[in-house]
Amino acid sequence: MATTMGGDYIQYPDGSQQKTKKQIVKSRYNSSPTTNVNLAVWGTETTVPDCQIDMGVPEKSNNWYRVEYYNTTDDWPGNGYGGSGMAIYRNTPSAGWERCYAQGQHAAYDNDSGDYYTTTMGLWYVPVHPTYPNEPHTFELRGTRHPGGGPSGNIRINCTIGADNRIGGWQNNMLSVHEIDGDMVVNTNITRF
Repeated sequence: MATTMGGDYIQYPDGSQQKTKKQIVKSRYNSSPTTNVNLAVWGTETTVPDCQIDMGVPEKSNNWYRVEYYNTTDDWPGNGYGGSGMAIYRNTPSAGWERCYAQGQHAAYDNDSGDYYTTTMGLWYVPVHPTYPNEPHTFELRGTRHPGGGPSGNIRINCTIGADNRIGGWQNNMLSVHEIDGDMVVNTNITRF
């Protein structure tokens, strides 16, 4: 229950405030039109084609980006083992592309399950670049696979599978980025970098 009402906020017993301003500054969504993308072996990363999101210049330097993805994978080894994972990259004109977070090659892992489809997903909170907060921020997704297992030695993402979901242009993959107001949303221990 609220304990204090101010001109532009309500304060709760734990000290947090709800303001009239919205927490989400802007949202952008994208889906790669390229299907059946083969992931590179660990040590290199495959960029998901045509799936960058340009968020423009951040509203404030203390804002955050909530980044979420999903995609459908196939061609897991089938007579061995294999895994895959995705990474999110942030770009500013001065800093270039920087790897912010990555799941590693075991985020989705199969230990000899045969013909195995799965939907992989991830969620990250990426800060506005601390050195270049007044430059446009762009995000892209890259992936990698475990080097072992199987005859094909391959894992596909953005798969075309039977009765796949193509309504509205979606291709069994999605990347979304939301800029979140850093004064409105309180985090406990997320590190800025």
